[in-house]
Amino acid sequence: MRYSRILFSFNLTMVSLMMSAILGQLPTSQAQVITFEELPVPSSGFYNGDTSASSPFRDNFQVIGSRDNFGQPETLQLWSLNGAQLFNGYTPAFGSWNGWSWSNVTDTTTPGFGNQFAAFPGGGSNGSGGVNAGENYAIGFGNDSFINLPNGLKIDSIDLAASTYSALAMRDGDAFTEAFGGASGDDPDYFRVVLTGYDQAFANVDPNGNVVGEVDFYLADYRFADNSQDYISNAWNQVDLTGLADARSIRITFDSSDPFIPTYVAIDNLQFSAVPEPSGLAVLGLFLCIGFNRRRRD
Repeated sequence: MRYSRILFSFNLTMVSLMMSAILGQLPTSQAQVITFEELPVPSSGFYNGDTSASSPFRDNFQVIGSRDNFGQPETLQLWSLNGAQLFNGYTPAFGSWNGWSWSNVTDTTTPGFGNQFAAFPGGGSNGSGGVNAGENYAIGFGNDSFINLPNGLKIDSIDLAASTYSALAMRDGDAFTEAFGGASGDDPDYFRVVLTGYDQAFANVDPNGNVVGEVDFYLADYRFADNSQDYISNAWNQVDLTGLADARSIRITFDSSDPFIPTYVAIDNLQFSAVPEPSGLAVLGLFLCIGFNRRRRD
């Protein structure tokens, strides 16, 4: 019996050493953060997927199809960055876009559609809730805003902010909407972003696979009984997405008490961590089985 215990202990030690050696030789994914800083930005301060542009702005685009947009063809495309793919739809006849653009606009005061590429904090995220003016970020518009995530990585968090266009419409009202809270300040208005994870990447504008989870974040909330707690966020907010670890794509949609609020959001600093390679997990399971089976025979 004593000999069996010694032999089992020796076998387990050898299994552990062999496992460490083999797993150490297996390829592993590396954690990363997508900051958008390497993207080229024209003098306008943004690039919205314009199909008539030339290099370097078109260098990372892939056209995946087209569809009708009020009688005009809209080009459906993905732009790639560090293994992620972000959707963009562009209609040349209207100069219109939806999905994702990138920007470094810092304008926090100009209301209206002409300022649709600005993040309300006044620049990109510094990763700690503050602002790096002049640094890049992405702007999402509309409910076709999806991101295919890099292979071998799981999403940990994303930084979100309101766009200037949306924030000023909520704060001050515009031609289409009343200021949040209404004349009395008591209206229970809100504007939230919903991030839905899917277990497969998008092939086109329609989601593939199954929903694996959902996370929402309120960029404005006036539903408090105490009006002094009502807010429109003017900062970058790090949103925990570890609940979507199994997602291979994320779709961003919008929900508001006012259907006419411009549906824009700014994102920055997509943080990912590595996941074990399937081959490594298989080796781990194999050696554990060997160890336990040997113990039972002893």
